[in-house]
This record gives sequence, structure tokens and C-alpha cells, in this order.
Amino acid sequence: MSNLTLRLLSAGVGVPVLLYCSAVGGPWLTVLIAGLQMLLLREWSVFATALGVDLRPALLVLAVAAVDVFVLSSHGALQIGIALLGVYLWIASTVFSTQRMPLLQIGLGALFLVYVALPLALWFPLHEHSSSALHGKWGALTLLLVATWLCDSAAYFAGRAMGRHKLYPEASPNKTVEGAIGGVLASGFVLPAVKLLGMADPAPLDYLVLPIAVGVAGQIGDLIESLMKREAKVKDTSQLIPGHGGFLDRFDSLLLSTPLYLSYLYLTRP
Repeated sequence: MSNLTLRLLSAGVGVPVLLYCSAVGGPWLTVLIAGLQMLLLREWSVFATALGVDLRPALLVLAVAAVDVFVLSSHGALQIGIALLGVYLWIASTVFSTQRMPLLQIGLGALFLVYVALPLALWFPLHEHSSSALHGKWGALTLLLVATWLCDSAAYFAGRAMGRHKLYPEASPNKTVEGAIGGVLASGFVLPAVKLLGMADPAPLDYLVLPIAVGVAGQIGDLIESLMKREAKVKDTSQLIPGHGGFLDRFDSLLLSTPLYLSYLYLTRP
């Protein structure tokens, strides 16, 4: 079975789950976020192990949960107290590590919290901050996911069909400028399609910001993950998704595009 066939089969299972959870929100989305965070923490530990660091993921789960409590809550005094307690208990626990590498343990763990766990947690406020008039009944998170998938697919096929100029060979030798441009252009079709179908009426600036968040920032996120794998000398972080290099490979684009897109919504629709 070809790699492309495996990728399509995996998407056929995963995409409906993601779309349903992103559209309905509530407990379904919360469970999805928590599940993905744990899967990505498992893969992040592969990086740490390759670099000779015991990340102690079982304890880091405490800090991840604290981040989730802070983001998903109403930011009352109790929730803030729980979040602070969880994060700093995890930091304090480093003194009991037999490896005696607090700089690397805390550094890699903190990077996971800020760069991986937090963007996923932001899916919840992104869903909640949606406007049915501007984003349709499925919401801003679903639009972001669909635009990301279109970008990834278009970049892959455009690169294979027309790719001539390397984009950033130091990070990923197979990515091309033509593929990257194809991804940006494809991500820009989502909102016009939503408008044309009468599902929503996006704001004028949305037509520019969504392709930038997805097509530019998202592809930068993909390159960052490629550089991380090269530094750690890791080819694939897991084999849990057939035809893909792991969950980090599937969600690396969203780690930058989610905060950027949510920041735009907060700044323009407080």
C-alpha cells in the first residue's frame, strides 16, 4: 500500500472526528484537546530522549493540566491558584531527578507547555470566540482546521507537480517554493467558499489574515518541527498514524497558526 493511500485512509478516520469535536465544542472538544496533548507529550519525549534528557513526562502532565485549567476556566482566583500550583510543583520536582539536568529538563518541558500544549488548549477559546455570522455554524476553529488541511494538501501536490526551487533545504529538502505558494493560495479559498455558499459573511480583513495564519505561519511551524527532528536526529516521532511521521507532523502547522489567528480575533473582536 502506497504512502499516499495510507495518508488518505488515516485522514478518512481522523478528519471527521476533528471536525465533529471542533464544531460542537464543549466536553467533546475538551477531551480531544487533552488526548492530543498527551499523544504529543509522548512524541515530545522522543526528542528529549534522543538528546539524552529524561523529560519525566508523568510529572509534566501536572503542568499540562494546570495550563488547561487556566485556559479553559473563567480565570477566577481558584483556577489561577490551581494553575500556578500545578506548574510550579512540576518545576520544583526537578530537584528530585536523579539525572541532575534541571536546565534541560525544565527548558524542554517549558517549551512543550508554551509551544505545544498551550496552542492546543487555545482551540477552546477559539471555538468559543466564534461568530455565527462571520464564521458560520461550524465556527472559527473548524475554518482554521479546514484551511490548514487544504494548505497541506495543496503544498504537497503542487510541490510534486511543479516544484523546482527548494524552499528551505536545511530543514526539509523536499519542500519547494512552488509548493509553499500553492499552500498559501489554497488556504485562501476557504472563506470565499463559505461566503459563496451563504454559510457566513466573513469580515474583509479575514480574507487576508486566515491565509497568512495558515499558509505562512503554519508552514513556518512545519519547518520548525523539521529542524527539531534534524537537531534530535529523529526521523519519525511515532508510527501511530499510518503514512505519517507522527502526531507532531500532523499538527505542527497549527502550533503557530492557532495563537496567531486567535490573537487576531481578540484584537479585532474583543
